[in-house]
Amino acid sequence: MSENLFGYNGKIAYVNLTDQTVEVKDLDAQVAKEYLGGTGLSAKITYDLLSKDDYDTLKEDAFSDINPLIFATGPVTGTLRPSSGRYTVTAISPLTGIWGEGSSGGYFCIPLHNSGFDAIVIVGKAKSPIYLYVHDETIEFKDGDAVWGKDTYETQSYLKKELNNDKIRVATIGIAGENLVKYAGIINDEGRAIGRCGLGAIMGSKNLKAIAIHGTKRVQIADNKIGKELLKEAEDAKRGDLLKSITPFLFTLYGTNCYLDIGMALGDTPAHYFTKNEFFAEKLTGKTLREEYPVLDYGCAGCTMRCGKTTIIEHEGKEIEVDGPEYESVAAFGPLCGVNDSKEVILSHHMCNVYGFDTISGGVSIAFLIYLVENDLGIDKIKSHIEDIEIGEIRWGNGDLLLKLIDKIAKKEGIGNVLSEGVRTMAKEFNVDPELAAHIKGLEIPMHDPRAFAGQALSYITCYIGASHEKCDWFSAELGNLAYPQLRIKAGDRTSIKGKEKGVIALQNIRAIDDSAVNCNFLNPSLEHIIKHINAATGFDYSKKSLLLVGERINTLKRLIICNLGITRQDDRLPGHLNKVLKSGKTEGIKLDLDGSLKKYYKIRGWDWETGCPTKEKLEELNI
Repeated sequence: MSENLFGYNGKIAYVNLTDQTVEVKDLDAQVAKEYLGGTGLSAKITYDLLSKDDYDTLKEDAFSDINPLIFATGPVTGTLRPSSGRYTVTAISPLTGIWGEGSSGGYFCIPLHNSGFDAIVIVGKAKSPIYLYVHDETIEFKDGDAVWGKDTYETQSYLKKELNNDKIRVATIGIAGENLVKYAGIINDEGRAIGRCGLGAIMGSKNLKAIAIHGTKRVQIADNKIGKELLKEAEDAKRGDLLKSITPFLFTLYGTNCYLDIGMALGDTPAHYFTKNEFFAEKLTGKTLREEYPVLDYGCAGCTMRCGKTTIIEHEGKEIEVDGPEYESVAAFGPLCGVNDSKEVILSHHMCNVYGFDTISGGVSIAFLIYLVENDLGIDKIKSHIEDIEIGEIRWGNGDLLLKLIDKIAKKEGIGNVLSEGVRTMAKEFNVDPELAAHIKGLEIPMHDPRAFAGQALSYITCYIGASHEKCDWFSAELGNLAYPQLRIKAGDRTSIKGKEKGVIALQNIRAIDDSAVNCNFLNPSLEHIIKHINAATGFDYSKKSLLLVGERINTLKRLIICNLGITRQDDRLPGHLNKVLKSGKTEGIKLDLDGSLKKYYKIRGWDWETGCPTKEKLEELNI
């Protein structure tokens, strides 16, 4: 470990599944300061590992053994910083072919942070199914045959019993990951998820079923007193701010699904595959679900909001407890597919957790199929893939269809085999206009319609993983849930992006810091508090300027990685389907024009307008 490196273990484990070896290297203090941890550190590790030939290989096959799968925490993980209970996973995405990343809450992050390693870098492929057991600063390779084929919940329970330790935390794939569903996820702590980008499929391709962790090594931080003082200051400030008090209360009471009716009122929540934004929201809101079903609350490690929900529902003659449902899942399987039945939507979310795949990409893919059939597009091709589903079943509002297709996607059976590849491949396979596929850079658009917030649209098209609402939640700024006026992050005319380019960039940089520190972005402390919490953990003494430079460096490096994988300026665009002008709803008549703002964005970022890549001068400025 580097001398006087606070907030870190100071070690990175390099695991080769092919020959079952582990090499431990020191974490360079300068790298830690420039990239923090989490996805920033993982991007730096990936960039240093991959050669030009490696990029060429991964362009052709993201399932190549050389693809680095990296689990990481950051210096803020598990500290007094509110909602700091998160970890990250990164790899080159099999769904998009570019940089892929995700973060998850729960409690897995704590033993991972206390494992003795700041990152676990996994390459190669095991000859047969295995799982990793991390404990006492060691990594063991364990036979995974007994859990291969089990669902995500069964696997977690089984491994705790096999290792005879209930304190063990497990991150695992389900059968969707085993079957290489392109948007398979990783599930930990029952229903917390690394959902997007298909990172569970990368685990499956490596024959890695799970990681079980029992970490007991406490990471020393620079100054715990500062964290306590900041907590008191934040509580005092919240008492005088009604919005800061109400928003956490709504999340605690109804979970993320408290947004469904608000989203509809703003034209933000899409329906009928992004062709409408009006629907019977009251049938699926968090309030309604709480009235219809017993709902229990829980929070991730260090959580002060407790937005997690467990719903008790009757299924197949018995009561079961299911995680969530979260807003994105409710919107994706509800209004996006025209379904208003709460039970079918709840079960759809649950089955995605059981099988282990992304509810956003899954819901968008199913909605795309329904849209095509309803509009008589690609019918002959679709029929050729149908085995035991009638074409008449594929229609808006058919909740039974959701559960059938979710099962087929996870098992890659019949039409599910095509849907498991995502909407970009679906458009090719069904021979329909590719502009109808609702994705950016291969990643399906989430449940925040870009026509509702122009700044969100700009962030979508410039994001290094594709359409993500988490890497810059501009809609939150427009709603007043977060504000950094000195960085031009504030509410305004949400239909216009002019003058907001710097704000979008600044929020992208802040979220890159969040994903590297690592912490949840549902709570938004002042910029001063963000800096002080990180300094309290690391002792790095960041200023506002130097910390924001870290965020810029991380974003720029990830952009460089995706440029090396073939991304150009031509990929920074919305699909034609999301540029259509809606004839009703709160976004009626809105047509986005992002060309001028994109050019300004490039200039501010220091990206070359012709190639889409960061300029040599910018890379030198950021020491990349």
